[in-house]
Amino acid sequence: MKESKKKTKFNFEELKAAATSENAGVRKKVFEEYFEQFEEFPSYLFDNTDTIDKKLSETISDIENDPDTSARMRKGIVQMLNRLPTRDGLV
Repeated sequence: MKESKKKTKFNFEELKAAATSENAGVRKKVFEEYFEQFEEFPSYLFDNTDTIDKKLSETISDIENDPDTSARMRKGIVQMLNRLPTRDGLV
């Protein structure tokens, strides 16, 4: 018997387009889905060389301010922030 549900192939370009979207809701959803699948956030899609990218910063805030965000996801945010430059500019 064949497996009826195929695993979705990872598409980097689609991920990057959605994660860097101008639409904050789209970004938040992509970050949550990515975290559920990989247990980390896709911060590598942004230029965080000197400071945290503005869209990434806004997405982090949206996730943190959502009362439905799980403790596991909140811990993931802390871990990600420990790898990134300062939160200056975080809304």
